[in-house]
Amino acid sequence: MNKAYFILAILCLGLLNKNVAQEIISETEKPISHFITGVGGSYVNVLDEGISPLLYNGIGGSVILGHLTEKDSKLNTSHLKFDFNNPNSSISNAEMYTFRLEGHYQQYWNVFNENDKFINLNLGFDLSGKWALRQHLSYTNNSQHIETRISVAPAILIDKSFTLWKRKFDIGMFVNIPVVTYATRPLFASTKFPASINKEEVEFFDYILEGDIISFNKYFKWSNQMYLYYPLKNGNGLRLDYFWSFESYQSQNPIKTAEHAIMISTFFQL
Repeated sequence: MNKAYFILAILCLGLLNKNVAQEIISETEKPISHFITGVGGSYVNVLDEGISPLLYNGIGGSVILGHLTEKDSKLNTSHLKFDFNNPNSSISNAEMYTFRLEGHYQQYWNVFNENDKFINLNLGFDLSGKWALRQHLSYTNNSQHIETRISVAPAILIDKSFTLWKRKFDIGMFVNIPVVTYATRPLFASTKFPASINKEEVEFFDYILEGDIISFNKYFKWSNQMYLYYPLKNGNGLRLDYFWSFESYQSQNPIKTAEHAIMISTFFQL
């Protein structure tokens, strides 16, 4: 019951902030909004202790869709990203496929005065959800692993505008560390999907509801994103992003991952 209340509270918090933002917008001038599309590549390291102590690493690709709204000292952004990776072990030549769908909703407030500042420091929060399927191609048993994460994290955005070759650019960095996470990663006992140790036939929502609310004692994640943004004269823009993240989940089916990614995105003004 506590798990259900936790998920409901996360959904209500997102809706509440959306409604409050809409009320503020209606009473003031129209903010600047962009629709975001992007593609990129990544390099991952995976230590999947659920089946093997070996380190897997490899490359992959990703696509992203998002939305960004900014006005005065407030910024709202959300995005949905799909990743595919094919890491392998250099020791055993075993390999896996990883399919991941991850979404974020972030809201920031500027904590500095608009006048006479060197950089912008923005504080806020990040609501995120992740679903991942890892298919181990070299195993006939215990070959599939499904992960679900719903996290709440404090977040920091540092950005600065500068001029180079008579053109304006923006440079910045996002950082967030989850403090509370709802996590699932069931341990599979057969190659037939879906089947687990405790159930022969597992329904889709069993993967979401049969989880734990955890914090730093069992789950730690550090996400860092640095970007260079070039605004165009027509209101659109181009952005180059570098992502780095580390994730450690300690449970019956533990896993550690680290990722480097580069993405090029287009911003279309709405």
